[in-house]
Amino acid sequence: MHTDSTPSRAIEPEALYRASECARFFSIGLSTWWHWTKSAKAPKGIKLSPKVTVWEGSKLLELKQELIAEAMNGEA
Repeated sequence: MHTDSTPSRAIEPEALYRASECARFFSIGLSTWWHWTKSAKAPKGIKLSPKVTVWEGSKLLELKQELIAEAMNGEA
């Protein structure tokens, strides 16, 4: 059960999201999100500073569509 107090919200294409928000959007752990980015399953982030990386909402929505398509093809 998801116990995070932050309400779930839709990804806005023009917004930028931190890694923790990306992980929450895909319902995965933070370490899994970083693994996805390092293995190129997820798009490369934009480094704002040495300790801050963000991802474009539009890229996250594209990834979501790709994952849905892969899941649908796997069920056939």
